[in-house]
Amino acid sequence: MSRRGDLATVLDAIIAAEPEIAVAHCRSVPADAEGDGYRRALESVALFMAARFEEAEASAEAALAGCSPDDAVLLVTARAALALAQAGLPRAGGLAGGWASTGSGDVLAAAIEAMPLLDSHAHGSDRDLARYACYLVAEAALASARLLLAVDALAAGEALFDTGRAPGAPAEVFLERAGAPHPYGVVLSIVRVRTLTFRGRITEAIAEVDRLPHDDPTLVRQLRSATEILVRGNAAERAHVRALSDALAAESPVPHDYLTRGCFLLVAFGLVALGDTRGAARSALLAGGDLAVSQLTIVDRALCLELLVAAAADEGDTDAAEAWAALAEPLRDDPIAASTVHRILARLALLAAEPGRALPLAERAVELAIAEGRGVEAAEAEVIAARARREADETGSGAARLVALAAAAEVTGHHAARRAAVRELRASGRRLPPVAGAGWAGLSTREREVAVMMADGLRNVEIAAALHLSEHTVRGHVSRVLAAFAAASRFVVAARMAELFPGELDPPTAPLTPQLTAVAERVAAGLGNAEIGRELGVSTKTVEKYVAEIQRRWQAGSRVMVARLVRSIPNRDE
Repeated sequence: MSRRGDLATVLDAIIAAEPEIAVAHCRSVPADAEGDGYRRALESVALFMAARFEEAEASAEAALAGCSPDDAVLLVTARAALALAQAGLPRAGGLAGGWASTGSGDVLAAAIEAMPLLDSHAHGSDRDLARYACYLVAEAALASARLLLAVDALAAGEALFDTGRAPGAPAEVFLERAGAPHPYGVVLSIVRVRTLTFRGRITEAIAEVDRLPHDDPTLVRQLRSATEILVRGNAAERAHVRALSDALAAESPVPHDYLTRGCFLLVAFGLVALGDTRGAARSALLAGGDLAVSQLTIVDRALCLELLVAAAADEGDTDAAEAWAALAEPLRDDPIAASTVHRILARLALLAAEPGRALPLAERAVELAIAEGRGVEAAEAEVIAARARREADETGSGAARLVALAAAAEVTGHHAARRAAVRELRASGRRLPPVAGAGWAGLSTREREVAVMMADGLRNVEIAAALHLSEHTVRGHVSRVLAAFAAASRFVVAARMAELFPGELDPPTAPLTPQLTAVAERVAAGLGNAEIGRELGVSTKTVEKYVAEIQRRWQAGSRVMVARLVRSIPNRDE
């Protein structure tokens, strides 16, 4: 059988959630037969899917041992298969031992370095083999929680196959047979969605997941739904996630291999993003296969144990939290799991009311997550660190970091992280500054009162007296109002308020001189008195007199009313 035939047969079994059949196929050919190296690489992938990680490593090493340097397809596929297998095995040397290797370097980095060698295969009969090899490198990077390398692998694949396409365009056909694409092509696309999501780039991930087809075999459709739960959970779309998870649960999939377990894991990660730690913990345990969740890769094992610790902590069960954390402790120095385990230990320290011990653990978790591009995990660690600072009465820098986190999350669509930051700020008696340009909708009830008074021209001391607040408190409200309206001064706020609430006003009947008309137009544009004076070549004091005269003639009690009346004048721009 050709390599393409072997790949199709193996993927048929994997997509049917029967990786053992794929293993049997690869082993049905004598070890010295032609094409044996590629089958050993595919056997390694199938063994990985069956959570037989040590056997998978041995098969990948055997494939590499007989690989010719000129066989780019086998070289990249075997290196990726080895990296994938080793994602399920603890690093013997811990952080000091570095990443998994072939004995001569970082095997995953080596796989990416070899990807350009696939160029001669990217447009011929081996195109599907080369595309699968590229996918496998990205999958191995994800399984190793090395998000930046996953980005590199995806970029290298795009460069080879020119897979960039316009929104709404159909995905490229993968492994076509009898005029139909192989359903595993959807899994190739899902790896991009997962990479974007775990990096915290949720808006981009939503665009990608919306492009995935729906009419696929059962497992592919379930995997797509679980992926969407992950994405939309991090987008804080609670109702959407509930509907998807209820529909998926009704199908009662059975987790027993990498893809079916992956469905449960993605659901767990989507639910925990919404704060449903109990539902997430249940899904994680079902995925893990036993109490030690030993059927999972190292990163998924650590993440699931963190979900279990978080669920126990939420219910105040210290004993259970400590028991789950003890299972994670041996992975503390594994480069794949280190960031997650540091967060677990920080959570445990907070549960024990030891914020001083929790803070350095959380800060180290942030550093480790950022180093590999793990945006979602970095955000979670930032929130834990802020909680530790708050409980240790060190809220200053923590609040600033939370504000920065929320601002970044607003840009990327990671609304679950933004909400977590808001909750933590609220717990410390602070509020997130309104998004610049949010306007009236971004203000609290009290801030809206202040905004109206500002627009009416009241000074801070007058607002404080009217609302029975301190001037310090009013200054804080004024700053938030200015930020919400993206305004440098209260004069701009007045103009924005006039735009926001135009109302039905009769045009003013009292005539203005040309000079007063020029001043009124500039008031409506949001210019301050000093700016108006500079434009018209008069002093600020003179402008103040002009504004007062306009208000007298038009019986307008504020600059807002002046702006509204200016806007009510028909054909004023002619």
